[in-house]
Amino acid sequence: MTDGARLPGGAWPPAAMPEATPPLPAPVAIVGAGPVGAVAALALAARGVRAQVFDAREPAAGKPDRRAMALSWGTRLALERLGVWAHLACPDPITCVSVSERGAFGSIEFTCEDLGTPALGFVVDYGDLALACSHALEAAAIPILWRTAVASVEATANAVELVLAPDGGTGYRVGAPCVVLADGAEGIDGGPAPARTGRAYRQVALVGDVGCERFTPGRAFERFAGSGPLALLPRSGHFSCVWIVEPEVAQGLLEAGPAALARALERAAGPGFGAMRWLTAPVRVPLALRRAGRAADARVVPIGNASQVLHPVAGQGFNLGVRDALGLAAAWPLHGRPSSAAGDDLARALAAFAASRRVDRGLTVAATDVIARVTSIDNPLAAALRGFGLAAIDLLPAVRRRALDTLVFGAS
Repeated sequence: MTDGARLPGGAWPPAAMPEATPPLPAPVAIVGAGPVGAVAALALAARGVRAQVFDAREPAAGKPDRRAMALSWGTRLALERLGVWAHLACPDPITCVSVSERGAFGSIEFTCEDLGTPALGFVVDYGDLALACSHALEAAAIPILWRTAVASVEATANAVELVLAPDGGTGYRVGAPCVVLADGAEGIDGGPAPARTGRAYRQVALVGDVGCERFTPGRAFERFAGSGPLALLPRSGHFSCVWIVEPEVAQGLLEAGPAALARALERAAGPGFGAMRWLTAPVRVPLALRRAGRAADARVVPIGNASQVLHPVAGQGFNLGVRDALGLAAAWPLHGRPSSAAGDDLARALAAFAASRRVDRGLTVAATDVIARVTSIDNPLAAALRGFGLAAIDLLPAVRRRALDTLVFGAS
């Protein structure tokens, strides 16, 4: 791993902004060293394609982040192949997911036996995952320039230029045949970077750790509880909670105090958990749907949250980003190195990537958006219809298996 001031091959960066843009010592520049960017770099490296990674943060940034992330079994397999999984300490398995409607008869239960896998997924802290990815990047000798923000991207005939802004240093430019944006929801605006469109949901998420009297290891819950879904993800003896409510409801709950907030959670979760308590003060997170439009230049490729920000229902956001990263690597010519002199090869690879991701991205975005909208309708008729739908899926094995396979491995 680089120390943030040098790249392989000599002194770097230059002391002043150069007139001519120097090429990167790699055919792909990846903006963002978080988990999705790391997966992209590792997957490309597995195909013999070198990447250079840039990140504005400190090398240890995000490592204390205790946000819970649900990784599907498909994502776990990918992380294992890329050398990340071995660096993750004690991920919490999900062996069963119970989906139910508050106040209605319908429910469905997915188990790992339905897919014939040891687990349906795992719950990890974001900070632990980020650290594991950093270790895997270091082991693969993939260079990272930390503390280096990408101020803008600019397309030229021969390359995509990155305008870099090192922390405390002089800005400079570098050129790459392909730039992958994996820098999260904020991203880079302007130039050939794709503009983002979308809308805010009239919902917020209350996120925190929750304890209860009756806890079953490995069992996750998704409950449609009025104004939005309630997700309880199993950890070591407690749950990570993501509770979707309307903004004014969230404000009232937070102002009511910890005891009233715990009683409200008990009512939403149902009687199966016994007395519940918040182990951490819940954090209020606004929710939105955002999608990147078509980039002005196809050589600029957004993946993960730089491409789409989803509603958290069903926990698909990060898993979709991982599939983006894997799809990009799979579309690249094996041990190929498309360069500015091989524009046709690069264009074909990027067109193949876009085509391969269209169905999975489109269906996942649409499905999470529809579920978010439908579960926010809080009236008895809507609850009954949702319960009937869950019961119908449970009674149709082929539909049930297809739904579970899509959740775990993505749409195809």
